[in-house]
Amino acid sequence: MTLFKHTGILAAEELATDELLKAFETSRKRHLIYSSDEDLVTANDGAQLSAVCQSARLCWAHYLCQELADHFDYDASDRTINQPVFLFTLVDISCARSSDELDVDLRPMIRHLRKGLRNRDYIGVIEPGLYSHVSAPGANLKQSKCISWHLHALVSGMTRKQAKHLVAELNSSGKYTPITPGQVGAHQCQVRKRELAGAIAYLLKPPKTAYRLGLRSESAVSAEPSHIQYRSELRPGERVSLYLQLRHLSLPDVWIAGGQGRRILGRVKRSCWAAIRRHERTERERPKSRSLRPADLFPQSCK
Repeated sequence: MTLFKHTGILAAEELATDELLKAFETSRKRHLIYSSDEDLVTANDGAQLSAVCQSARLCWAHYLCQELADHFDYDASDRTINQPVFLFTLVDISCARSSDELDVDLRPMIRHLRKGLRNRDYIGVIEPGLYSHVSAPGANLKQSKCISWHLHALVSGMTRKQAKHLVAELNSSGKYTPITPGQVGAHQCQVRKRELAGAIAYLLKPPKTAYRLGLRSESAVSAEPSHIQYRSELRPGERVSLYLQLRHLSLPDVWIAGGQGRRILGRVKRSCWAAIRRHERTERERPKSRSLRPADLFPQSCK
């Protein structure tokens, strides 16, 4: 099996697409959805690498896995790699936006979040986290609902000690403030042996979780509030909310890289655009009697 298949992303995308299409029909926000939205999600031509198009996301996942397998010398038989890799998460309250704010400009957030990994080798994605209910006093967030845009990145070219030092430095800088008090704005963990596929799947995952912030029961008798963050599967309305946040974005808009990761990301982009051009040629040349299949767009390992 290839790294792409080891991630299980194909099944995850198919499930997420099914749930999203159901949400288009059942959510109380369905009045915000048009027939063009379903066409965008289910398009088999990559939809110009739209961040919400299933075929685009799978094509991107295939080429990303291909490039990372080469870069980390991934052994498909025992799933080992040739160097330490770390999964970093960077969050800051300044990157939180109202859930009602659409067509969000990610560029200022990207400039801010990527500073934490300056001069590092990394590739990562900016993704929206939905806080659907914030009722706790003392929270860093003043809104009852928000979208927290944050960065997940695979970082290499460092030791475990260096990774820990970098996170401690970022958290002490005061530049990365989490939404939930008591948590940290910068976090890292080393990707365990044979778990690169799982780490990549975490970056590639379609939206599936909502968060709620409340107070622990012991806060009632304590002078200091103690917060707890809950997570749950997305409800139909929440799923539509996240779709609307991503609808105007392309995959190149939300993926970023630094150091050696820049070359990896560049090759992923070029390969995906080449796949779309192949699809367009196939569309022009195919007999009118034959409908185009998603398999016409994807490499063999994606089928």
